[in-house]
Amino acid sequence: MKSRARFVHVVRVVALIVSTLIVSPTVTLICLFEQDGKIGYRVTQWWMAFNLWVSGVRVNVKGLEHLDRSRQYVFMSNHRSAADIIALGIALRDFQLRFVAKKELLKVPVFGWGLRALGNIIIDRSNQVQAVRSYAVAGQRIRRGISVMVFPEGTRGEGAELLPFKKGGFVLAIETGTPIAPMIVVNTEAVLAKKSWKIESGEVEVRIGRPIETAGVPVKERNRVVATVRQSMDDLARGGGERARPESATS
Repeated sequence: MKSRARFVHVVRVVALIVSTLIVSPTVTLICLFEQDGKIGYRVTQWWMAFNLWVSGVRVNVKGLEHLDRSRQYVFMSNHRSAADIIALGIALRDFQLRFVAKKELLKVPVFGWGLRALGNIIIDRSNQVQAVRSYAVAGQRIRRGISVMVFPEGTRGEGAELLPFKKGGFVLAIETGTPIAPMIVVNTEAVLAKKSWKIESGEVEVRIGRPIETAGVPVKERNRVVATVRQSMDDLARGGGERARPESATS
């Protein structure tokens, strides 16, 4: 049983690596011929769906009825696992998403190519001036029909307790008049733990709250917006969730 579970985990990791080696250069090539990478992002969603299927991970979404598919949003979610990106991309499949990501991810072989080519928002945490410029670029993306996914905690946390929020994403939403859609992802850390390559099967739940309008809100009131979004995310986090189903328990 343990050997079978080990084999399954190896197959999942190999599938992830091979599909990335195929999709990332393909996306990079496609994005050379389009301004905003919208076709390239649809190819990326195929990569997301394929790896969820191979891994036996299901994404259950609650609250999609709160969103207007014809609008752009600054989505804000908690961050617990590298699996968050795939779960969120699939949950919001009707939207063009670009993620705010740390610059270190550009150094990941092959994967970093696609990350840059798609026009994701790359942040250098050690350079405040560069970070401001990156958010200005994000504003341009929004005006061209693209939504932005922000992890306001700035790094991966643990458990249901939210870390202190960074302000950059809130300023972006206020300055562009874009509504903030609060979200909570549940159980991704059980599917793919921090610093682990062992992918477990199970169910991930994505909960979406009612969007918070920012049009007409002055930047000086950003702390009030931060508090409102945090309260909404806290409320969503208290909704419960289903735990992952470890492979060894089903072998």
